[in-house]
Amino acid sequence: MQAQQIWLRIRGGRLREVFPHDGEVVVETEERIERYPGCWAFPGFVDAHGHVVFYGLELGQPSLRSCRSAEECVEVLRSWAPNRGEWLLGGGWDQEAWTSAEFPSAELLDAVFPDIPVALRRTDGHALWVNSEALRRAHIQDDTPDPPSGLIVRTATGKPTGVLIDAAAELVLRCIPAPSSEEIRQAIRRATAQLLRFGITEVHDMDVDPCWVPVFEELARAGQLPLRIQSYVRAQHGEWDVAGLLPTTGEFFQLRGVKFYADGALGSYGAALLEPYSDKVGHQGFLFFNAETLKEAILAALEVGWHIAVHAIGDAANRQVAQVFHALRLRGIDTTEQRLRVEHTQIVHPDDIPILAEAGCVASVQPLHCVHDAPMARRRLGNQRRSIPYPWRSLLAAGVPIAAGSDFPIEPPNVLAGVAAFCLRRPFGEVAPWIPEESLELEEAFAAYTNWAHYAAAVDDRRGLLLPGYDADVVIVDRNPGACLPEEVSNVRIVAVYVAGVRRWSTEDTRVPA
Repeated sequence: MQAQQIWLRIRGGRLREVFPHDGEVVVETEERIERYPGCWAFPGFVDAHGHVVFYGLELGQPSLRSCRSAEECVEVLRSWAPNRGEWLLGGGWDQEAWTSAEFPSAELLDAVFPDIPVALRRTDGHALWVNSEALRRAHIQDDTPDPPSGLIVRTATGKPTGVLIDAAAELVLRCIPAPSSEEIRQAIRRATAQLLRFGITEVHDMDVDPCWVPVFEELARAGQLPLRIQSYVRAQHGEWDVAGLLPTTGEFFQLRGVKFYADGALGSYGAALLEPYSDKVGHQGFLFFNAETLKEAILAALEVGWHIAVHAIGDAANRQVAQVFHALRLRGIDTTEQRLRVEHTQIVHPDDIPILAEAGCVASVQPLHCVHDAPMARRRLGNQRRSIPYPWRSLLAAGVPIAAGSDFPIEPPNVLAGVAAFCLRRPFGEVAPWIPEESLELEEAFAAYTNWAHYAAAVDDRRGLLLPGYDADVVIVDRNPGACLPEEVSNVRIVAVYVAGVRRWSTEDTRVPA
């Protein structure tokens, strides 16, 4: 995938004619001609794994991402009042970025918030830090058992510390009032406005609560979605079926697939590993399904037309998902038009990569996780395993297509930073690349954010290339990234973004909705 200097003639939201045009990009619509001297054009970028509502909500909550200790987190929170009913919500903390690298405690929050329930998501979304009032409201006590596929972190005497991992977090989350329709509406508007600034014209929105669907549909009907959203509805407990949802079509909002979780996350020790964690003796994480239950749940969704997305981070989870998808393929399930996606595909045993390829899977990966999490991942995994962390080159070599995303708000939705991470695999703050043989070439990295990502949602026949007949989703940048060194790509500047032939954002427009 290469940038072009080009004349784009747009009619009815699609590219009617396309001409090479040295020295600039020209966008001609029915109403006007807009010129961008010295600029270059790409097909619009896709974030193939994000969380629109969570991103928008987080933009209105205290962010703990820059904190370097639990105490600093508490200081950030000190000035905040409850923001969801009686609850104070926030997130972004990461004990791996702290000097102590240890989980925080409820007591630290209790000192400032003795009576207000506080719930703070870890940066990966797979752990919750709460205070004693939140534990009280959730009836979590010393004798409360760990739920299946979850962990209540405890002191040596058995007292809950205030950190809840994976399914244990649900004990508190179900006590928190759901956001109102208006709060969801404003969250979507905030999130989409920010996403446009990164050149993103389409999102594969993962783990969507069925309650949010009417708000998305309302905004789409009113012409108030500025970018396209492919929605993958929550399926862990059959939520899509309980809500009576089925796949839909639409230009700006589409119910495309359903989302399952096979395991948790590496940072909170929830990712399911074939061998124990190197820094947590005897612990191998959690598999959330047995293979037969997962297969039957996926089959039920396939039979009504859904695409399938399954979160799998650890090598045990990736093995389970690969085998389930392969069994469905052998069973005669035709998934050529219903993509089978493995979300994250972070740690994969070499023996399982050919199985993913034979099953016709798509690997939906997040390159910024690699460069952000590398120090933590090395501690969790050690250096004696055969499994490959972030095996992008190995997947492509085996014939497994790659689609790229950020997992926003866990990582920023910065496509150009993601492209650089694909090529360099250089962990933040380090000089040397990590497992450089798994890196991608620049053109491959851009393809993962454009036409390969559209393949993951089966819309690559109409989006992802600048060709006549394709949707006029275009991002214009200030220089040719193909002439840049990989370390210079992050300095490329987004100049304008078009979706369906309409300029939705440009450097002239710095407005961001409240």
